[in-house]
Amino acid sequence: MKRVGYWMSQKKNKRLNLEDHKETFRNAGIDLVKFDIDQSLTEQGPFDLILHKCTGLMVAAKDGDLTAECQINNIKDYIEKNPGCIIVDKFEHINHLLDRNYQYQLLLQCHLLDSDSPVFTPSFVNLTTADTQSNIHKLREANVTYPFVCKPIVAHGKKESHQMSIIFDDYGLTDIQPPCVAQSFINHNAVLYKVFIIGDQQFIVERPSIKNLLPRGQATIHFDSNDVSKPNSSSFLTELDQEDVSKIPFTPDYERLRETGLIIQRQLKMDLFGIDVIVDCDSGRYAVIDINAFPGYEGVDNFVEVLCNYLINRMSCNETVSSDAEQYSDAEKQDQNKPKRLKVCSEHCMMYKCQKEPRNTEGFGYSSDSMTSDAESQDETPWKQPIKRCSKHCQKQ
Repeated sequence: MKRVGYWMSQKKNKRLNLEDHKETFRNAGIDLVKFDIDQSLTEQGPFDLILHKCTGLMVAAKDGDLTAECQINNIKDYIEKNPGCIIVDKFEHINHLLDRNYQYQLLLQCHLLDSDSPVFTPSFVNLTTADTQSNIHKLREANVTYPFVCKPIVAHGKKESHQMSIIFDDYGLTDIQPPCVAQSFINHNAVLYKVFIIGDQQFIVERPSIKNLLPRGQATIHFDSNDVSKPNSSSFLTELDQEDVSKIPFTPDYERLRETGLIIQRQLKMDLFGIDVIVDCDSGRYAVIDINAFPGYEGVDNFVEVLCNYLINRMSCNETVSSDAEQYSDAEKQDQNKPKRLKVCSEHCMMYKCQKEPRNTEGFGYSSDSMTSDAESQDETPWKQPIKRCSKHCQKQ
C-alpha cells in the first residue's frame, strides 16, 4: 500500500472532495492522507508521494505572509529530508505560472509564436503604470491591438486573478489597474477548449467563452473569467451576435490540441495542469491564452480513477528507475569513458524524466548549447516534430 499525503485549499477540497473517494484510492493501492500543513510532515509521514495545490500559499508567501511561508517550508523541508518522496508538482515549476507575463514568455520559448505556425499566443505586454501615454507606446511597440483583454499579473491564488477587462480604445486605458498584462483579443465564436493534462493523458473539454468583438468605441467590459467559462454558463458576453450565429461551426483538430499540450508539458515539466485554447475564427489558427496549475478538471469523466492510476504508475516508475540506478551504478563507475546507458521510464511517468536527447532542441524549451543539433528537425513545425514518449514498460536502454 502506497502512502500519499495531500493538501489543498478549502475551496479546492470542496470541489474535488477527495475524502469521499478514499475507498477508491484504497482499492487502487493508495492510503490517502490529508496532512496538517501547519505541522512538521516528518511526524505525519512517511509519504511515498505528496499531492498539493499550494498556489494560493505561494502567492501569499511572495507577498510577505510569514504563515504561508512557514507552511510551504514544511513541505519543502520534508522533500529535502526524504529525496525518495515524489512531489506533484514541484514548486519551482509551478512558480513559473504565477506571473502571467512570465507564463506567456514561456509559451514563446515553445516557438508557438512563429509567424508560419498554426499555433500561437496573442500579442501581449506587461503594463506597470497607469500613465496613459506610456501605455499607448508600450501597446503599439508590442503590437497589441484593440480590443485587448487586461489581465491581472498574478495568475493564481487570488480572487482578483480572474477579474479581467476588455479595453476597446485609448479612452479605456484609464480603466486598467496595473500591474497587469494586456493581450490582444482574438475572435473565436465564443468557444474555448480546455486541454486538461494528467500525467501522459489528455482530456479536451469544450466551454463557452466571450463572443466576437469589434475594435470600436465602446465602454470597458469587466468580467470574471471563471463565471464566463463555467460549464453551461449563461451570459450576455457568451451570446453570439446575429451575424455570427449563422457561421458554420468550427470543428477543431483534436490531434493538434493534444500535441500542443505535449509541447507545453515538455516546457513546463509538470504533470497536473491545463491550457486554454481558442481558435481564431478568421484565420483558423490556434491561440493558447492561459495555463492553469492543477485545475478543477470539470468535464473529465472518472477523474478520481484517472488520478489514482496516474499516482500509482508514477510511484511504480520511480521505484523501477531507482532500482535500476542502484543496480548499474557500480558498472557505470568502472567505465567512465563509455556513453551513459540512461534508463527510460514507463509511459505514465513525466515525459521530462526520459533523459534521451530530443532531436528538436528549441521547440520544446531545451537550450541549443546543451543538446545535439539536427538540421532536418529544425525545419519541422513543433507539432510535427517527434515528441519523445516514454516506453510502455520500464526498462534500461
